[in-house]
Amino acid sequence: MRPLLDRDAELVVITAALDALGNGGAGSLTVVTGGLGMGRTALLRALPKVAEERGVRVLTASGAVHERDFGFGVVSQLLTALIPGDTNALPGDCVPPPQGSERDAELLDLIAEHSAHRPLLLLVDDLQWADAPSLRWLDRLTRRLPCLDVALVVAVREDGSVGSHTHLHRLTDHAHHILPLRSLTAAGTAALVAAHTGRPVDPAYADACHRTTGGHPLLLTATLAALGREEPTAERAKEVDGTRLLTLHDRFAAVLRYQSEAVWSIAKVLAVVDEAADDELTGQLTGLDDTGRTEAIAALRKLGLLANDPVPRFIHQAVRDGVEQAMTPADAEDTRVRAALLLHEGGHPPESAARLLVATSCHTPWAVGVLRTAAATALARTDPNAAARYLRHALLGSSPEGPDRGELLADLATIECAFAPQAALRHFAQALLLLPDPADRARVAGRIPPFLLDGCPPAAIESVVRAHGELGVPAPADDTARGLALRLEARLRHRSVAGPGELFQCADRLRALGPMPDLDTTADRELITVLLHGATLTQRTTAAEAVPLAERVLQHEPATPDHIHTALPLLADILIASDSLATIGPWLESAYQRARRDNASVARAVIAVELTQLALAHGRIDQARAHADEALSLGVTAWATLQTLTPLALVAAQARDTELTVRLLTDGRDGADHGHRPALRQLLRGSAAAQRGDLATALECLLDWGRSAERADWRNPALVPWRSWTAGLHYRMGRPERAHDLIEEEYERAVRWGGPVAIGRAQRVRGALRKGVDGLALLHESAQTLDGSVNMLERARTSLLLGRRLLEAGRTAEAERRLTQARVDGLACGVPWLARLADDALHADAGAHRADAIASLTRAERHVAGLAAGGASNKEIAERLDVTSRAVEKHLTRTYRKLSIRGRTELVAMAGLLPIEATPRPRPPTRPLRP
Repeated sequence: MRPLLDRDAELVVITAALDALGNGGAGSLTVVTGGLGMGRTALLRALPKVAEERGVRVLTASGAVHERDFGFGVVSQLLTALIPGDTNALPGDCVPPPQGSERDAELLDLIAEHSAHRPLLLLVDDLQWADAPSLRWLDRLTRRLPCLDVALVVAVREDGSVGSHTHLHRLTDHAHHILPLRSLTAAGTAALVAAHTGRPVDPAYADACHRTTGGHPLLLTATLAALGREEPTAERAKEVDGTRLLTLHDRFAAVLRYQSEAVWSIAKVLAVVDEAADDELTGQLTGLDDTGRTEAIAALRKLGLLANDPVPRFIHQAVRDGVEQAMTPADAEDTRVRAALLLHEGGHPPESAARLLVATSCHTPWAVGVLRTAAATALARTDPNAAARYLRHALLGSSPEGPDRGELLADLATIECAFAPQAALRHFAQALLLLPDPADRARVAGRIPPFLLDGCPPAAIESVVRAHGELGVPAPADDTARGLALRLEARLRHRSVAGPGELFQCADRLRALGPMPDLDTTADRELITVLLHGATLTQRTTAAEAVPLAERVLQHEPATPDHIHTALPLLADILIASDSLATIGPWLESAYQRARRDNASVARAVIAVELTQLALAHGRIDQARAHADEALSLGVTAWATLQTLTPLALVAAQARDTELTVRLLTDGRDGADHGHRPALRQLLRGSAAAQRGDLATALECLLDWGRSAERADWRNPALVPWRSWTAGLHYRMGRPERAHDLIEEEYERAVRWGGPVAIGRAQRVRGALRKGVDGLALLHESAQTLDGSVNMLERARTSLLLGRRLLEAGRTAEAERRLTQARVDGLACGVPWLARLADDALHADAGAHRADAIASLTRAERHVAGLAAGGASNKEIAERLDVTSRAVEKHLTRTYRKLSIRGRTELVAMAGLLPIEATPRPRPPTRPLRP
């Protein structure tokens, strides 16, 4: 049983009325009022215990809506206990006698007689449902209360329900006290939550309960029952607001069915129209005048079903659900359509009508127009989900194969690009098949984001090709047609999706545009980006030529999340391959922050992949892994092709992250089978095989991927350094000649391209494959090249390999410097395995050096050093060896110099290398001196 909370004031009043009894006549009438579920019954149930403590006898009764025609039903419940042996002594089921009958007087005398011996408390719940004879009798009783030791407490729910009787109003008019019950306070809410769960309540959880239910006892107890008895923590507070109170639907529906027709009409309108229900619209839909509407709303407020706001609205979603459940489907549909039409004709915002139409089957032309206008409005306020919802419903009213459906599908697909790319691609393909006009097809094809074309089925690609061909060569003065042609060309050349051989022609097309191509329009910049990327990938340009043009394009483009729907993400490839990151980094970060602010999940995911690629170019594997994790958490593998996820695969390989590799293999989609392009799945399989030590499988997969890259004209080693990867595997498997051929070819291409990272990486692999002075010289060249580059990881790799080779050559000082740098850079890059290898090399060198140094110590120096390393002081050592402390100091000074250490602390670390007993033996006692 739940505790009675926030009812202290009411209990004080009723207790005072009970305390006044027993003095020969001090009876009173107390009326407890409140809306539905406000706790009237709970208060009455707490009173018998209070009365019994004061020696007051309690009689109870309750009205019921289905027993209003049962004459004297409530009186029978009250007085049965006074006449237990005489079943005929009460009126029971009979024709109600006339007012003022002798039987009424007899029953009043019965009350007077019993109260004279022992005071009485009469409790009547739900008095509004009492039968008419009982109300008449209670009305007469109230007139005699001042002469009786009787306290009458009744609970009444005042509303606009039918069945109210004149005697009810006359009875309550004689009340000594009227106690209206209010909602629980915030403290009362928290106390009820604690009593329900039996655990301490976090303030955030209690606040959520009070805010959601308004402290309404019925809503609060139903919410707690739905949530269960789990611990009320701050983390679970967000669950409160979305809790569905299914158990209350029937109760609300039943209560509203017994209200007046006016109250029920207003309730239906509020349930259907919600925030659009202004006075004018409500009046038009219900047919009520101002007075009738005001009275009906007042009745709903008395019931406690409306929030305490100037504009009428239900206190909780459960009330609306109950009203809708009580309505017939036809009634609900009719109300929505009528309301939507009135809103549309009354000049209200389009979304007000559209929200009603999405729940109907109305597909008239005016309804479709409203939905399309509402979609545009929702899109303007950056709510693409709502816009898509309106257009999906509008599709139900379009012809199955007409151009109007094609236009709707194209608009829907454009919106879905922001949150449902795969659905967008499907709807774009359907729209292209339905639009008969070539210009319309070209316009729709030009909306398809290039990154979606990676996963396009061949039929969709053919539709874009056909649209481009149908458009033809636009007239020079036709800017619209020219822009469409440029966008379509950019999409077809994007990553050579249209077929093999297309990519190689990008450089020629770019040169045909002149040394300073036009960048005035978005379409111009998009095509230039695609052409420049193609020339970069095929290595038909150089880094020195590519960077200025890429930077010019970037200067014309604002850093917005929408850039992902164009070819602009290819700029990152170009600038990263050129080791020019100063501009693209801040630009991408700004676009990412805007996507995060707008909660644009698809844009955030694509930009997170771009930032992964940027972090890889800096050699920051830890940052790259964090960006990759964010992209994965945003569900990028559900719609992006593996080709789009290439940076994530490279992170997995460089971080030696088996888990990430397996996840990409498992979750990633292959997309369309463009056989002329290398499949990233092969690269992932090769990386996984290398991580588990299966060199043969790794080499096979990587060679297959590399040959596919060559066939697709992916030739730039700054972007696809597959020869470096496979050369290392060939060498480890005992095939140095093949390894030499591969890396020499990569080195030539890297020099031709001109990017420091690609050159330095190739130089390092060349040096790794050569022994002796030649190999050491190549590694020095690699270090010198990479010292000025942006890639910290590549510098660390070269430092590690160069440091090892320097140790082998006996150049210890330089080796330690290089290995220390490799260790520092490896940790900074988030590559612990590289730092660990550098550490191992440093320790191995230090151990060998110290062993040689210890061997150079004299016997006396080793003896003194061993005792000192074991913890003996200079004085103890002197006594142990029977020498002076000055001699011990000299031995230790020479030892420190030979071991290249700075003092006793470092000597202790070498105790294991000193074969001298470390613990000084106690000196034998000296003989006492003779007198």
